[in-house]
Amino acid sequence: MGHIETFLAENGLNPAGIDALRCTNDFLAEMTLGLDGKPSSLAMIPTYIETSRAVPRGRRVVALDAGGTNLRVATVIFDETGRARIENLTRHRMPGIDEEIDRAEFFRQLAAYVLPLAGRADRVGFCFSYPAEILPSRDGKLIQFTKEVKARGVEGELLGANLSQALERAGARAPEKVILLNDTVATLLAGRNAAPERPFDGFVGIVCGTGLNACYVEKNELVRKVAGLDPSGSQIINTESGSFGPTPVGSVDDAFDRTTANPGRYRHEKMISGAYLGGLGLFAAQEAARQGFLSAAARRALDQAGSLSTRELNDFILRPESPDNTLGALCQGLPAEDRRDLTRLLDCLVERAALLVAVTIAAPLLKSGRGREPGASVCVTVDGTTFWQLKSFRERVETGVRSILSGERARAWEIASVGDAPLLGAAIAALTN
Repeated sequence: MGHIETFLAENGLNPAGIDALRCTNDFLAEMTLGLDGKPSSLAMIPTYIETSRAVPRGRRVVALDAGGTNLRVATVIFDETGRARIENLTRHRMPGIDEEIDRAEFFRQLAAYVLPLAGRADRVGFCFSYPAEILPSRDGKLIQFTKEVKARGVEGELLGANLSQALERAGARAPEKVILLNDTVATLLAGRNAAPERPFDGFVGIVCGTGLNACYVEKNELVRKVAGLDPSGSQIINTESGSFGPTPVGSVDDAFDRTTANPGRYRHEKMISGAYLGGLGLFAAQEAARQGFLSAAARRALDQAGSLSTRELNDFILRPESPDNTLGALCQGLPAEDRRDLTRLLDCLVERAALLVAVTIAAPLLKSGRGREPGASVCVTVDGTTFWQLKSFRERVETGVRSILSGERARAWEIASVGDAPLLGAAIAALTN
């Protein structure tokens, strides 16, 4: 194993080389700069969404969940007990994920998905998993697409207003209001509503699936880049953590980044999220073979692999000797050392990703100022298959958070999961704003 350990160290891929406390301090510094309106790798986007308003009962809304590769549309209603019912659920491919389209086609497709439900509710909650500038009206302008969505001319456009216009062109009545929010904000809201009887001291929302992001509740008086906010109030801040700049990248990360659709951007996310982790794993394995850290036979086998999804990466880590997964099949007939070293390499990438997610959780939690009393925890609601399905990922994240939030930084916190969090959070946002 000495060979592969050398490769990991020389190329900045070993999680042992990451100083998590330093990363957390860097993250906190970038957060403050972003809130002050100064140059920062973190956009720190105000959402104008509070967490204190009660959710109305018995009122139906349309909820959209525009995820990394898929888009879901449904109606949501909360009964008298506060329990949510999701109805009329349909699933679609995200416009622009399979082929490049223009602005008109992007909104035409969105409207076509919403059209069957347009007459069943007068408000729409639009959970949008891509960076957008949220306005005080709670509509928003797309900053840029990530996760390989290709739609020309949408950047800078008002998403809610354009969706309403597209619905009118399709023959439907425009919604009374379209509330735009990030999927991470929706996750936080869903966590708040999931256990209203719990005396949580604060809330953090994390998405760790196809993409990566974090949000938390901040005092308005500290959001200095926005004038006129009520200083006694608070709101959810979308950090856009996937773009965190000081994240410790290595030479393989740099080379892999140049193969992506948006080189130089969202480097933190590319080391963690499901949209990239499988591709990074294959790229790193091929680079290890090219540098002579794996056998010549392994190099030939890996060159036959055109792509590797994060799910396939996880399948191999779970069962490296099985021929029923992509890498396992390629490794048949290779020396046992190659399989062992490949497993170690890919598992290190997962462990490194988990440590960076721990930083992504710990920094917003510390910035919120909450969780100082042992009996009043911060609820950290996490959504996303990368977090919940990768081998040992949750356990590694929790270990990392405990390590960071210790001593003088000790905080009370707990991880929570809420089913259909993006849809429920979008519905809550539409009902309370």
